[in-house]
Amino acid sequence: MGLGPVALAAQPATVVSVNPFLPLLGFFQGEVERAVRDHLTVAVGISHLAFDDRLTNLDAKLRFYPQERAPAGLGMAAGIGLGHAREQAYLVDGACVVAGCPDAVPITRNRFAPSFSVELHYQWLLGRSRRTAVGLGFGGKRYFASGTIPDLVPTGRLTVGWAFGKR
Repeated sequence: MGLGPVALAAQPATVVSVNPFLPLLGFFQGEVERAVRDHLTVAVGISHLAFDDRLTNLDAKLRFYPQERAPAGLGMAAGIGLGHAREQAYLVDGACVVAGCPDAVPITRNRFAPSFSVELHYQWLLGRSRRTAVGLGFGGKRYFASGTIPDLVPTGRLTVGWAFGKR
C-alpha cells in the first residue's frame, strides 16, 4: 500500500473582485483575474482615488502562485500600467499660485504616466463550491513622470468577489 498523489479540488479559473468599502469614500478598485497555468494568472485592474486631485489607474499584472493552486493562496505579482492624474491649479499672470489669491484663475491639468508595480497578497476561495473570493495584500507602485503624479506610492488590496469557470 503506497501513497499516491493527492487530488486537489477543482479550482475556478476566473475571479472578478472589487473593494466593497471604497465606494463609501468615493473611490473604486476592481480586478479580473484569469488562471493560465496552475501557478500563473493574468489580471487587469482599475482603480480611482479622489483626494485633492483625482488619480485613475489601469494595470495589467502577471501573478505567480508558488503553491500551484492559482487563483488561491499566496500570490506575488508584477504589473505595468497607466496612471492619469487630474488636478486643479490656479494661475495668476501665467504662474501657478495658491487658491486664496483674489486674481487666481482656476484651470484643470491632466497628466498621464506609465507605472510599474509589485504586490504580495493572499486570496481565499471560500465555501463548498469555492465561489466566494476574498483577497488581502500590499505592495508599491512607481510612476515614471514628474509633477502631479507622485513617484512612489504604497498600494493596498482588500477585495471580495466571485470565482467561476473551470480549468
